[in-house]
Amino acid sequence: MVRLYHRHRRTFIQFLQEQLGDIIPDYLLPRRLRIYGHVAVLWLKPEALSFKEVIGLKVLEYDSRIRSVLRRTDAISGPFRKPALELIAGSSETETMLSENGCIFHIDPMKVMFSLGNKAERERMSRLGTGELVVDMFACIGQFTIPIAVHASPRLIHAIEWNPEAFHFLERNIQENRVKGIVTPHQGDADKLAVEVSQGKADRVIMGLIQGTTRYIEKGITCLRPGGVLHFHETCPRPRAIIAASKIIENTAKEMDREVRILSARIIKPYNPQNDHVVLDVQVD
Repeated sequence: MVRLYHRHRRTFIQFLQEQLGDIIPDYLLPRRLRIYGHVAVLWLKPEALSFKEVIGLKVLEYDSRIRSVLRRTDAISGPFRKPALELIAGSSETETMLSENGCIFHIDPMKVMFSLGNKAERERMSRLGTGELVVDMFACIGQFTIPIAVHASPRLIHAIEWNPEAFHFLERNIQENRVKGIVTPHQGDADKLAVEVSQGKADRVIMGLIQGTTRYIEKGITCLRPGGVLHFHETCPRPRAIIAASKIIENTAKEMDREVRILSARIIKPYNPQNDHVVLDVQVD
């Protein structure tokens, strides 16, 4: 009988060192593992690819939840920001479900993005937006829309997503979390839809896209009534990532003859060795 291990008993790397240390050099063992429901995602060095099936099979033994093991093959790219992943062990059924902060998310990590590293930001957003008109310009599967709708009792959220596969999960998550009367989903390009659905009266606009958010700032600001709040996510070079993001906002607002005030700024997580994922909360007058 295969023995199943759990993360609270030993760390991921400790488990792999015990199980594979005799056949795979320690520096080739993966250090990063993310678990989405029954799907595990890991990162392998190019030199470790010849061991990928062996490692994948051991990952299945590491945690009783895991039934599929994927490895990241490349950075996220393309207009729909589809993850680049490869199945290396287990079931090819990668559509899964996870529960977080009282919310349910249906997702397929092979098809759409969902960053577990953004958990604290999703929890923070769940406390904002009470009684407000909110526009989520890049809703994806609803990672910010759903927590706000479930916990904050907004007046209405317009959730925009143009990736058909992500939009499928957005609609499903709206239904699963019973927030259909609070969230109106829109499939299409935020560049064309955001101002139309907000009519310039939004109390809060979420710009949760990274690597490219900057080109949509003008539309995000236009959606807001005077005094509204913009949540601007972007990747910027460290160690001055927050300063760089602030300059982007301030320069764009100045060109639009709008005034802005940075309410708060934080680094969500490192994005890569050169850049941080940052978010600014900005009041726009």
